[in-house]
Amino acid sequence: MRMASDDDTADILVVDDTSADCHLMAAILAAQGYRVRTASDGRHALQEIDSVAPDLILLDINMPDMDGFELCRRLKQSLQYASIPVIFISVSDDTDTKVAAFSCGGIDYVTKPYRVAEIKARIHAHLQMKRAQDRLGYQAGHDPLTGLPNRSLLVDRLHQAVSFAERYGGQVAVAYIDLDNFKTVNDRFGHKAGDQMLVAAASRLQTCVRESDTIARIGGDEFVIVLYDQADEHIAAHAMQRILDSISTPVLLDGFAMTPTCSIGFACFPDDGLDVDTLLRNADAAMYRAKELGRNNFQSYTSELSCRMNERMALENALRSALERDEFELHYQPSIELRSGRVIGLEALIRWRHPELGLLPPLHFIPVAEEAGLIEQIGDWVVRAACKQHQRWRQMQLPQIPIGINISANQFLAPGFPQSVAAVLRETGVGASQLELDLKESLLMRDPIVSIRVLNELKAFGVGLAIDDFGTGFSNLGFLKRFPIDRIKLDPSFVRDIQSQPDDLAVADAVIAMAHSLRLKVAVEGVESGSQLALLADRGCDEMQGDYFSPALPVDLCTALLRENRILQIEKLGRHQSGRTLLLVDDNKDTRHALSGMSHLAGYQLLQVPDAQAAFDVLAAQEIGVIVCDQTLAGMDGVEFFSRVRRMYPRTVRVMLNGRGDVALIADAINRGNVFKFLCKPWNERELVSILDAAFAQYENGSHLTSCA
Repeated sequence: MRMASDDDTADILVVDDTSADCHLMAAILAAQGYRVRTASDGRHALQEIDSVAPDLILLDINMPDMDGFELCRRLKQSLQYASIPVIFISVSDDTDTKVAAFSCGGIDYVTKPYRVAEIKARIHAHLQMKRAQDRLGYQAGHDPLTGLPNRSLLVDRLHQAVSFAERYGGQVAVAYIDLDNFKTVNDRFGHKAGDQMLVAAASRLQTCVRESDTIARIGGDEFVIVLYDQADEHIAAHAMQRILDSISTPVLLDGFAMTPTCSIGFACFPDDGLDVDTLLRNADAAMYRAKELGRNNFQSYTSELSCRMNERMALENALRSALERDEFELHYQPSIELRSGRVIGLEALIRWRHPELGLLPPLHFIPVAEEAGLIEQIGDWVVRAACKQHQRWRQMQLPQIPIGINISANQFLAPGFPQSVAAVLRETGVGASQLELDLKESLLMRDPIVSIRVLNELKAFGVGLAIDDFGTGFSNLGFLKRFPIDRIKLDPSFVRDIQSQPDDLAVADAVIAMAHSLRLKVAVEGVESGSQLALLADRGCDEMQGDYFSPALPVDLCTALLRENRILQIEKLGRHQSGRTLLLVDDNKDTRHALSGMSHLAGYQLLQVPDAQAAFDVLAAQEIGVIVCDQTLAGMDGVEFFSRVRRMYPRTVRVMLNGRGDVALIADAINRGNVFKFLCKPWNERELVSILDAAFAQYENGSHLTSCA
């Protein structure tokens, strides 16, 4: 509500069922310059108040349907209108009536007939008092930056909302909103730009909810919205989505377009809490769940979240003292050069030996460290601990192998980060070439200009640089070629199903070709099988890392690995070929047995598998000339299998086994799988041999490649 003053012409509502009295008062006030509205009863008065809240109300007592006492009580129970001063005007001069008027919330009482000078003076005094109270209340209850209510006023309004809902029924919804990665904005652009983003966020939030709802900034980049009478959860969900969409509109900061996002937690009275503290705590817990699920989303509170929140707080408290208690340790996972099979690097991976929970992997505590503002301290510890371990291995006269370290966004963007790395290298005596910093693609693309500057500072004193999780961050190739990096690490998500997913293989091929054209090495992470490794080596990948060779090892086991100079056998790398190789894919044992017993196939190397997945593993590890596949496989039919094989291994010649001559099926197999021939079961042995001979002849001269290109 706006602050009343004589300069800002006050709005006064006169409520009286006596028409003559009402018009007389209106004329007196209008002559003073006030804006005056009138109502003849309580119902019409409420309509006028809902239309525009007045600065002061002159209220008669005796009126039909709803008397002045009841109208005043309703106003004082309302969150919106409780602060409007009410002056009662009545012909009654008895003490009990006056006491009742003050008891229901009246601020003054005037008896009819009144003196005009007196009523003017009283109205002026109460408006001036309201103006002063409004100003003091506004300053005490509002955030000076955004103009929104602060935590104190929020708590007060939420108390009133809960009390009103308890008395009259209904729901109150609380949305806890936190801007994602806001610290990065302050680090990158400065606090003035951060304030600019907060003001923009506040303005956007005000467009997403009703005028009657309360929006508050409760500190830092945290906002809370109280939605009154929010009985429909679907309406609330729509409101949350509007907030997400509105916040994510780009903001221009220092000439750069930044796209902010937010995470929202949602709790509702009475289902999720019966008091203010519980509602805010549960909405906060739901907000943290939204953060855990990747940010830029909203989550409603559930009872399970309360347990999760308690666990998280306990974990955060333990994490704050973990450095002091020396509970962190590093494990090391080898990187293998695929040309020689030798270990050429070690990636340092942090673990937390929790006194009660045991050894925790980074995903269990790093997100908590980021939210708690501890990630820079932990990151600095990792750099120092890895360099000290490198020195110990050198003193043990073990091979000097570079150590790679994952660097967080907060650590990378912190002022003086390159200088802090250089200081650690000097203190520990480790050569800069023995340290590699791994930076996520999304981190570098968050602010490419700043990234280039920091990377160049690091490269100036010889530190190795790699882009981690490549393929997930939408790199701009114009910037990528300006990053002074040494290698690209393909994200494990593209390796997991690379034997059977043409799109994943296409991404790997594109990344390898692009990186080599920029004279960069390509490493793949997450290699878990020989078929994955063989396929990637065949496509020109330079290095690998994964459990197939070794998981991350504690220091003693890694020391043993270095001491024995373990290598990966070169003959396991790459897809090999041995004569005419025929692959039969059929889940029918009788069919496989019949084909293997054919004497006419003595000149072929025959491989047999029961399903498509096993066939993909074979194809990844070995060059296959001809594939014979049954159409009715479990899990993936023959047409889908051949359509993938066509994209991944176009040199193969494909023969389809089928028990029926379905024209639509044949057309689909030809169009999607470029099937060479069809053979119905049971087959004629002479016909089968003839088809296979023709298929191998076509494979060997490559004449079918033109038709599939």
